[in-house]
Amino acid sequence: MPLAGVSAYQALVDHANVQPGQKILVHGGAGGIGSLAIQIAKNIGAYVATTASGKELDFAKSLGADEAINYETEDFSTKLKDYDVVFDTVGGETNVKSYEVLKRGGTLVSMVEAPNEELVQKGSVNYVHQSSQATPERLNAITELVDSGKLKVNVDKVFPLDQAPEALEYLKTGHPRGKVVIQVK
Repeated sequence: MPLAGVSAYQALVDHANVQPGQKILVHGGAGGIGSLAIQIAKNIGAYVATTASGKELDFAKSLGADEAINYETEDFSTKLKDYDVVFDTVGGETNVKSYEVLKRGGTLVSMVEAPNEELVQKGSVNYVHQSSQATPERLNAITELVDSGKLKVNVDKVFPLDQAPEALEYLKTGHPRGKVVIQVK
């Protein structure tokens, strides 16, 4: 919870300054960071769209997403327009298409891609290439959200310590829903 929660909080609160009523797109909404970002944005009062695989759409909606787009069969960039913020945890083509859904002067926070300066200039985009930093203030904010029941982590699968290599392989190939835990006894 600490690092994933801080990553989502830092992106939405500190970098994007999300406000009630704004439209936010969270990529990877069923993943460890994305699933927390949806909850944080909804707690602020934003309208939240997200991308997820077809089998994860209901899960993303259960977290509070107002709209869940199946990235396997739908192009989010043709469905969404005039968004205030995009939070990108995916990168690649998803990042490039994200510029298209932002309103002029919108904010794109990416954990995986450096800015495309041409696209930044074209859309007057505020771009942040985020490196997460756990500070006492951010950790306290996450703790308050968890303690108040407004932020919950979904544990996809628990592996015993002696199966750590299998857990890493699962992370690489399994598209976990939320977090994967290694249990140390």
